[in-house]
This record gives sequence, structure tokens and C-alpha cells, in this order.
Amino acid sequence: MKINNLELTITEGTLEEAFALKEVLTEALQGKANLSGISLGSDVMNTEIGGDNIGALLDMVMSVATSPKVRACLLTLCERCAIGKGAEKTKVSMEFFEPVKNRKHYYPVMMEVAKANLLPFFQGLNLGSYIQNALKEKTPPLK
Repeated sequence: MKINNLELTITEGTLEEAFALKEVLTEALQGKANLSGISLGSDVMNTEIGGDNIGALLDMVMSVATSPKVRACLLTLCERCAIGKGAEKTKVSMEFFEPVKNRKHYYPVMMEVAKANLLPFFQGLNLGSYIQNALKEKTPPLK
């Protein structure tokens, strides 16, 4: 898959690593996010986010984005991933993100690594295919 004109190759982690990611994401959201402030309609993926919803949504995003435990789990999962152009691929690690020019890739890479490791848990459910299709439709293409 392409991330900002670089090819990202993801190899999913072990079952224990994926469980660890699920657990720390849940912990990050339970500890800080005010989920009661988000009002979703019956068509969740087409619900307008704004007004009263935006604060709660930002709280959720920041709770996950600032969690050292989430970062540690994602970086462990990144150990099996590579990014680059052609034969010039490098392992995804903190060292890769150290140069300022590579930091723009951080959140897109982490989102893709998280999706690759969490979506398989939902594939056996009708809900999982709904979530997968919705993510494919609603996730903007990364250049």
C-alpha cells in the first residue's frame, strides 16, 4: 500500500501482540474519552461529525494518540513492516521517524498497522465486513 508516495509492507503481528493492542486501545479510550458525548445515527459511517460530537471525537483521538502504551504496542507491530521505494525499503521503527521529513508518515503508518492487526478479529462477523467496507469507503486514500 502507498503512504505519501512510499510503499508500506505490513506483516501482521502475533495473536498476543494483536490482543495487547486491543487492550491498550480500550484502556486509552476508557480512561479519557467521553463517549457519551458522541451521538451517532443509525448509519454510523454517514453521521455528520461536528458541533457537540467534535469535542468527544477529538478527546478519543488524543487519548489514543498520546498513549505511551499504544505507541509501544504499535512500534512492536511495526518491527515486521517495511517502508520505502523499490529496493530501498527500511524497517519501520523509531529511527525511521527520527528525521523530521519522515514524521509526516507516522500517523498514516500507525493507522494502517493498527487496521491490519485489528480487522482480522471482526472478519468472521457480519459487523466486521461492514466495518471493513466502511473503512475502505471512508478512509481517504493516502498519497
